[in-house]
Amino acid sequence: MTVISYSEIKESHLAIDFYLSKSCNKSCHYCTAWTLEMRNLDVDMDFLDRILKYLSPYKTRINLLGGEPGLIKNLDEVIHRIKSYDNFVCSVLSNSFVRKRYPWILEDPEILYMEHLVLDFYEDRIEKLGNYDFFEENDNSNYNIIIMTPNYFEYRKNHDLSILDHKNTQFKHFNSRAPGWSKTDQEPEIVRRICAAFPSVPVIDFELQKIRHCSKKVISGSRLFDVTNENINKMMNFELFEFEEYCKKCTETLGTPPEHRKEKIIQSGSPAIWGTLC
Repeated sequence: MTVISYSEIKESHLAIDFYLSKSCNKSCHYCTAWTLEMRNLDVDMDFLDRILKYLSPYKTRINLLGGEPGLIKNLDEVIHRIKSYDNFVCSVLSNSFVRKRYPWILEDPEILYMEHLVLDFYEDRIEKLGNYDFFEENDNSNYNIIIMTPNYFEYRKNHDLSILDHKNTQFKHFNSRAPGWSKTDQEPEIVRRICAAFPSVPVIDFELQKIRHCSKKVISGSRLFDVTNENINKMMNFELFEFEEYCKKCTETLGTPPEHRKEKIIQSGSPAIWGTLC
């Protein structure tokens, strides 16, 4: 099997989030993309096959999440179907429940297993979502995901977290889905326009069977699009999305895409870039 690198895949592949179900066995206080109601736990394979066919010309990192993907009854079938395409890399984001239900995923180096194990950091403890140790540096494509909440920075001032400081830990920004979000400053408009043209992860919502423009606006109004071959092609060529009202007001900390992709987005004629500037 081929060992894959998250940093290399991030450079070479566009990323799409597949929200398989919003059902989750946890209730993180900074997340709104979940429900404790157990629903839609069998992925519609006909719908999946249609999306994969539409995406097949494009090098795509497909992120399986929700909700908690470990709850999905046919997750193994979903992953095997994705892996049957040469242009796709499969990534699974779990709160550690996957370790219990689908442990084979962690043993397959061709799957990026991204584990959001920590709920939050407190004065004298780390509250975890599962009773597991952090991943050490490894070549098995297993990664720690650490959300940099306000508590994380306070905890790190007084505690040694060097166990996380290696290539298999990804530190993620706290975001506006959290009730305590207070950031008011914005990224420059051109950065927000580039994000609008192709967010770091647009969403395929399997419950609604729609394309969602922005993963940060799952509850509060991301624009929806029908899942058609035409719309997928437009999305992957930076022609589907526009600079929405929520983009104009966005206070997220936005990463920048690789330079080659940023240039391609700017040159694409994207309505998000070339619409009327504020």
